[in-house]
Amino acid sequence: MKKAQKIEDLLAPVAASEKIEIVDVQYVKEAGDWVARIFIDKDGGVTINDCENISCIFSAFLDESDSDILKDSYVLEISSPGFNRVLKNEKNFRRFVGSKTRIQTFKPINNQRNFLGTLLNFEDGKIKIDDAINGIVEIEFSDIKKANIETDI
Repeated sequence: MKKAQKIEDLLAPVAASEKIEIVDVQYVKEAGDWVARIFIDKDGGVTINDCENISCIFSAFLDESDSDILKDSYVLEISSPGFNRVLKNEKNFRRFVGSKTRIQTFKPINNQRNFLGTLLNFEDGKIKIDDAINGIVEIEFSDIKKANIETDI
């Protein structure tokens, strides 16, 4: 299991108690420092104050935790998922049905791995997207490498 997933699993109960959803976690080295970047959301969206509050709560929890997941020094960043938010689970896909979505797959489907179009539904472990090139395409959730909302700004 990757460190980012371990961090997400560790913090999930804390987030749930604050009625916050962890959308994504990145654990990367930048300019010589480890960065734990956590994207959060809630019904109605998150504010800068929510991010600040959750940063304090997560930081205190991680400092007091017996877990050795973050034994190296790190920088904790809390952020909203932004306009082009990642879609990682069934709840995310169901929430954004009707949205313009970009999906990248592990293996080719109809000779392509990248799809862009309207997310039609999520049912029985499969996503349907009305792709701009191939029309309606059905993709197994397990075949998705990466998916995110595409916002025209």
